[in-house]
Amino acid sequence: MSRPVSALAFLMVFAAARVASADPSSTSPEQGYDLGDIQHPRGLSMGGAQVATGTSTSAVLYNPANLPFSRVYHFEGLAAWSPEARRQSYGGAVADSSTSKITGGLGGTWSVMDPDGAKRTWIDLRVAAAYPLGDKLAIGIAGRYLRLEAPPGFGPFGGSRVSGGTPDGAAFNRITFDAGLTVAPIEGLKIAVLGRNLTNPGSSYAPTVLVGGVGYAASVFAIESDFLVDFTTFGTAKTRTMVGGEVFIADHFPIRLGYRYDDGMKLHSASLGLGYVDKKFSVELSGRRDLASNPATMISLGLRYFYENAAAHEDPQPEF
Repeated sequence: MSRPVSALAFLMVFAAARVASADPSSTSPEQGYDLGDIQHPRGLSMGGAQVATGTSTSAVLYNPANLPFSRVYHFEGLAAWSPEARRQSYGGAVADSSTSKITGGLGGTWSVMDPDGAKRTWIDLRVAAAYPLGDKLAIGIAGRYLRLEAPPGFGPFGGSRVSGGTPDGAAFNRITFDAGLTVAPIEGLKIAVLGRNLTNPGSSYAPTVLVGGVGYAASVFAIESDFLVDFTTFGTAKTRTMVGGEVFIADHFPIRLGYRYDDGMKLHSASLGLGYVDKKFSVELSGRRDLASNPATMISLGLRYFYENAAAHEDPQPEF
């Protein structure tokens, strides 16, 4: 593995040590929770712009409609840390788009944020399925189960049963779903739209969100721009703009850069990702830094295994 990847791994370990300390969180709940997103290393490094070009395990977490656009059987372990928010997440995902025309996957994480303060913990489980309507259009749906616990009085809107939790139960314990559509009008170009938490739970723990994205992916590079509207977290609709790019060096080393602007929190963020990809596995590491007076760092690690069967033969590069 290259020296830059090793250096980023050192930073990840350092950040994890910071999280383990007893220092209180220095971020707002909204900044640390980050819409409750599962922090996948590719999505993190692309500034969050992955709704159009993200396939394989990332499609299970970002847009299930992308699953039919690659023929893979992948397993991935995930971990993420934010030292300022004192957030940790551990989990994984499985994507199978090679054994049937109906593609699918599973994913989920366990997370904790600010264990000596807000002490917010949650379990996020996803079940995704998608179906291609010809070669240029696919639709997908992902069921989501979210259970979140937080002591009373530490919610983002003060002490209430809605935002702070209750002494004898979870602050949020529901099933909701996402639905997406992806169109590929020409080779490499993808246009996607996704709705998240479409049962409209009315909670910032599972905000109702609409995302649109346009991306172009070739064999050695990809670029994408997404636009997100959050209808729940701030009481009025707020937007998020995300742009990311990716290039493969020597068929084995992905380098990714990303940028996003969150209008709800008035935050600019820059991100970087590095990795190593082989025929059987990949190791990917990413980091994002908020460029603000109250900054926060998020680091994500992914270890992926490429299972090969008679219906799928993988190239050295991972599917986007």
